[in-house]
Amino acid sequence: MGDINSNGNIGESIADTDNIHSDTIPVGDEHKEQEEPSETEASKDSPMGMYCGCGSTKENDANDNDSYKKSIQKTGQSQLQQPSSNDRMDSDEDSHNQWSKKSKTSRKMASDDEDDNNSQRRSGPLTRSSATLSKLRINFDNSDDENEDSRHYSYSKRDIAEYRNHYPNARSNPKIHDNYDFYTNQIRSHPDGDFIDKIHKNWFGDHRKLEYHHGYIQWLFPLQERGLNISAEPLQKHEIESISKDEKALERLLKSYKLMLDFYGFKLVDENTGEIRRLSGDSYKSRFRNLDTSSHNYLRITRILKCLGEFKYEYLKFPFLEAILRESITENKLSNCLRSCKDYWIETLRSPDERRAIRLYARELVEYRNKGITPPKAHKANRPRPTSAAGAEKTENMSSSKDDDDDPME
Repeated sequence: MGDINSNGNIGESIADTDNIHSDTIPVGDEHKEQEEPSETEASKDSPMGMYCGCGSTKENDANDNDSYKKSIQKTGQSQLQQPSSNDRMDSDEDSHNQWSKKSKTSRKMASDDEDDNNSQRRSGPLTRSSATLSKLRINFDNSDDENEDSRHYSYSKRDIAEYRNHYPNARSNPKIHDNYDFYTNQIRSHPDGDFIDKIHKNWFGDHRKLEYHHGYIQWLFPLQERGLNISAEPLQKHEIESISKDEKALERLLKSYKLMLDFYGFKLVDENTGEIRRLSGDSYKSRFRNLDTSSHNYLRITRILKCLGEFKYEYLKFPFLEAILRESITENKLSNCLRSCKDYWIETLRSPDERRAIRLYARELVEYRNKGITPPKAHKANRPRPTSAAGAEKTENMSSSKDDDDDPME
């Protein structure tokens, strides 16, 4: 359940197509018109010159025999000087290879310039952006709670309401404890899975397996709803209580989150606040490209965020959303994630104050972008709740009771 229609949203245009510009000003390959081949000494002395009347004089006509002998000698020399067809092909190939090298060099320089421009834009002061991004036509209104304009509003409204209310209609079966057994490293995940500790050790960084294996996500992040993996049982209410009391099991859940963050191109830099950043160097680039083009991962992210909220990790959601919005709107690296972030991921926040705060942050970023201005590096979302794990459990209970009173979606 959850974000089942993210695939349909990806093709939906959120940019002003009348003013489309790339993330950075592209530097094209240098193209020069080919120079006309210069006239060689051989061509000047070729027999064609005589036949066309080029270079003939009355003095030459006066002595036909001498002219004939000289022409024979020069013709032989010109044939020796003119390249053969194979030589010309080799020369053309060498010329093409030289042009290809210059073209690759030009493209590399353009790519380096683009990275430099991106780096300068991220770290520079509040100035007009040198590279104009397309204007966004997406609204992060607080009315989303009561007047969602998504085509899948009816389903998402019911789904998110059940989640925020902790699945009031879900029945807990005390005989089912697969999720607890898995997170206490007693059983393997199925199909084609492993014990949780071995997954954390052996699957970390194995991006190909994490991308194409579709049976592990329901085990790593269980929910109180049936998923697509029939071998994974829904999370039981008594399992939530048991796992929450088991510090080792909770640590494993946090490791699962770190595993998927790395897969998506991020790393957790502060376990207390939940702050995440890009992977160091250029290693984040391939992961961002994969995330921006593999929409089935949007379903996974919805599940991950929901699962974190079932335990003591609700506080991890806000920093994750903040990073996604920054990379999607300001950096334009994860633009395809923006619709799912708006329609589903933000909605997993149980606190209405947090939802309003992150939407305000998104509106600010959109306004900066549409004005062609790069936000200050210090510009962050104003979080309305304690930003540490210590205060998360207390405020989560407070937000749940507040949801019952003033959240129109419930």
